[in-house]
Amino acid sequence: MDQERKTSKGEKPEKENGSFIREAWGFIKVFVITAAVILLFVNIVAHPVTVVGDSMYPNLQNGEYGFTNLIGLRFGSPARGDVVVVTMEDDVNGDGKQETTHWVKRVIGLPGDTVEARDGTVYINGEALDESTWLNPASQQEILDEIQKVYGREYGPFTSDFGPVTLQEDQYWVMGDNRPHSKDSRDPSVGPVSREQIYGDGVLILYPFSKIGGH
Repeated sequence: MDQERKTSKGEKPEKENGSFIREAWGFIKVFVITAAVILLFVNIVAHPVTVVGDSMYPNLQNGEYGFTNLIGLRFGSPARGDVVVVTMEDDVNGDGKQETTHWVKRVIGLPGDTVEARDGTVYINGEALDESTWLNPASQQEILDEIQKVYGREYGPFTSDFGPVTLQEDQYWVMGDNRPHSKDSRDPSVGPVSREQIYGDGVLILYPFSKIGGH
């Protein structure tokens, strides 16, 4: 007598049903583990960030996408010249309602510094700050020329006068690289930002692919 269990038409053998269940369970485990790893990565190691607006032009441009480093801030503090992501409360829609947003800016003043700008030059504790690493004269002139072209008027100097402002022990002075088009610590509604507000340190651009690199 044939010992193999016969199945009715359309009925799947027990082995086939068991194989399907094992494969489905394996897929679920892979999905859950992958999701957990991604969540840990974006909340502990690095977080996605999209550059919005032109305040960091030409170093970072509107629409660029990448990641900001979270884990580095757990072991240290931002340095002068670092690009950082700052958590802000802002009236995004112009309706008077404050929403939490993330701004990409550059650290200019550190805790305890006295920061000011005179005749287009930024001073830290009375010494002129060398910004040539991130702001070269050609880029500044390009922006000023564009303002004159669009608005029909001269704008200058590139960094308007402010200060002096002395920062507290947990405060940082942040500004955009595109000084004429940046809302930052110079604005009375913003002012110095606290260490707690600095969400990420640095931006690694991944898209567009032609711009891949760190800032």
